[in-house]
Amino acid sequence: MDPEAVSNDSHVAAAIAIRRRSNSVSDDYSVQRTNDDATQCKFFAIQKGYWKDDFISRFANSAANVAESRRFPEISMGYWARTMAIEKYVREFLNEFQGNAQVVSLGCGFDTLFWRLSSSGAKIVKYVEVDFSSVTSKKIRHILKPVGSDGVDLKKSFEKEAQVSHHADLHAGNYHLIGADLRQPNELHHKLDQCELDHKIPTIFIAECVLVYMSADASSTLLNRIVSQFEQPAFVNYEQFRTSDEFTKVMEQNLGERGIQLHGLEMCESAESQQERFLAAGFKSVKVMDMNQIFTKFLDQQEANRIRGIEMLDEMELLEQLLAHYCIVFART
Repeated sequence: MDPEAVSNDSHVAAAIAIRRRSNSVSDDYSVQRTNDDATQCKFFAIQKGYWKDDFISRFANSAANVAESRRFPEISMGYWARTMAIEKYVREFLNEFQGNAQVVSLGCGFDTLFWRLSSSGAKIVKYVEVDFSSVTSKKIRHILKPVGSDGVDLKKSFEKEAQVSHHADLHAGNYHLIGADLRQPNELHHKLDQCELDHKIPTIFIAECVLVYMSADASSTLLNRIVSQFEQPAFVNYEQFRTSDEFTKVMEQNLGERGIQLHGLEMCESAESQQERFLAAGFKSVKVMDMNQIFTKFLDQQEANRIRGIEMLDEMELLEQLLAHYCIVFART
């Protein structure tokens, strides 16, 4: 879980880079730290009124201090665009098939999309979330903890009583949360089989800044197995873009200082490289938009204008630079 980009502004670069997801399975502390901090950033943006989420308070630390990074309006604007775009793609996919579809979120962190969809009446056959066991075990504890003063009960959205296994997997009928390493395809698909997904019905996969932490070979293996095992898959991928300039070098330097490597950065260089890897995996249609296009064209412009007015920017150049270095890929077979 991480924010929209890193600029050559050293303060923004340092603030953003600290929230990157670790590529090391054994480094549970780094993974958990970046996920927790990303959740806090979303919580802060929601409190400022960027979007509505009645469920994130169950995962956020409401008593935590606001970190320096969260004082940048560009970060909240980027989170808004990212969150709303992913949700729009998923809702449109579900509506296309009248709810006879499944959602699989890879590297889910403490994302709340399942509950936002369910509370709005969206129909879903099954929703599966996947992350490292260190993340899913903590998410399970948040899901099952008693209802607090906010009155939010995450279990109300489940079709069946939640069953927990090995502290890291939760199965509840229409919702499943499983701990697995995405770079280990046999482990992943064994865990997915436990969720009893229907491989014949439309299934949309979500990955937000996930594939970039895997090698090109590992992400290609993941995509190929999705296409080979599911008859009607779609994929929404959010990650870095235009990665050959000084902007990205600053980002890599900040991440490297924290022992974090972007093994899949080569696949993020251009729209062509993104299209090539999805087409090579067997997807037939691949659309790539950078986050400036998402912000100014794909999302509702009346709402975008409201977002611009929450924390007035002196100038838009930094925001545009940040958004230009991230993209969303939507691929279908």
